[in-house]
Amino acid sequence: MNEILFSIIIPTFNRSELIVNTLLSTLNQRYDVLEVIVVDDGGNDNTEQVVSSLSNTKIRYFKKKNGERGAARNFGLKKANGNYVTFLDSDDLLYPNYLSEAIRFIKEKNAPDFFYQGYNIINKKGEKILVVNKLRSIPRLDLIVEGNFLACQGVFIKREIALRNLFNEDYSLSGSEDYELWLRLSNRFDLIQNPVVTSALVEHEDRSVININPNNLIKRKKLMLSYLQLNEEFKTVWKKYRRIIKSNAYSYISLHLALSNYKLLSFKYLFLSVWINPTFIFKRRFLAIVKNQF
Repeated sequence: MNEILFSIIIPTFNRSELIVNTLLSTLNQRYDVLEVIVVDDGGNDNTEQVVSSLSNTKIRYFKKKNGERGAARNFGLKKANGNYVTFLDSDDLLYPNYLSEAIRFIKEKNAPDFFYQGYNIINKKGEKILVVNKLRSIPRLDLIVEGNFLACQGVFIKREIALRNLFNEDYSLSGSEDYELWLRLSNRFDLIQNPVVTSALVEHEDRSVININPNNLIKRKKLMLSYLQLNEEFKTVWKKYRRIIKSNAYSYISLHLALSNYKLLSFKYLFLSVWINPTFIFKRRFLAIVKNQF
């Protein structure tokens, strides 16, 4: 147990100015049996030189043709040697307890297949915006169908399970490929929570979920619904939860359209969300959408 190897997989695209701090955070771990796999997804900046300048044998750098995040994570996964894999975006940070908490939790819970740890959402100055750790362990899909509360960092999966359950590589799904996978995994494995905060998602103006193209956003959320509906293993779950999942997808669209000042289009998807699942009016997201409408 003391020699469990972790593979930290980092897809990146033209973020050489951000990835340095991300990489330094992966190397500043109290538990250091790890490998860091950087997958340069067809970028044209100096990421390779930045990675090389760190001169650390724990970091392995690969470059591939651009295929977006799902394809880059799968590429890194197939290069990984770890007992567990975990994913990190190239603009986010791990705290020094990220892996030491994971190893403690793995021992405590008898090597779970799929678990997640708490995280902070912070701004560029390092100021805390939100703490995401007051959830609960989930018996399969009971909570995650209502929305994606997971960031990629903080999620740990046994490598052999991850290899059998890859990210969807459809380019147009990018931005929802992680949630689509978490739903599929949660259909097969209990999602166990370690509430200790061990990482940070950094909000900044270049973050892809902030800069949205409305047509692309609508397309990818509908595409996610289509993939879930057609997935053979997910069909029974889809029949049970389809209203909740569809309502959540449409409310996600509505919220991000409202935040980007597409008010009329936002209202359309808010209406659809409530029409599909009337209980949505009691959710915090409903209030957030209404607030941003006015």
